[in-house]
Amino acid sequence: MTTSSSHPEPNYDPFPPGGSHRSMVIEMDVEDMGSMLRRGFTTSHGDFTIYCDEPAAIGGNGTAPAPLHYFAASILF
Repeated sequence: MTTSSSHPEPNYDPFPPGGSHRSMVIEMDVEDMGSMLRRGFTTSHGDFTIYCDEPAAIGGNGTAPAPLHYFAASILF
């Protein structure tokens, strides 16, 4: 009888000898524009501005996607 380890070894070498780790740093500034509307902007990886808002049912104006919408979309991308 064989048992399997609770932490199996990866079938690839994520950090080959002499290589370095991979990382990404994204910096954003966020401005509160009132009524749950937020504007975020960054210039660290291009010049981008995004807005998020909440639906009117919970106090926002529904003028932009909610933060959870961005999170769900990020998983799909």
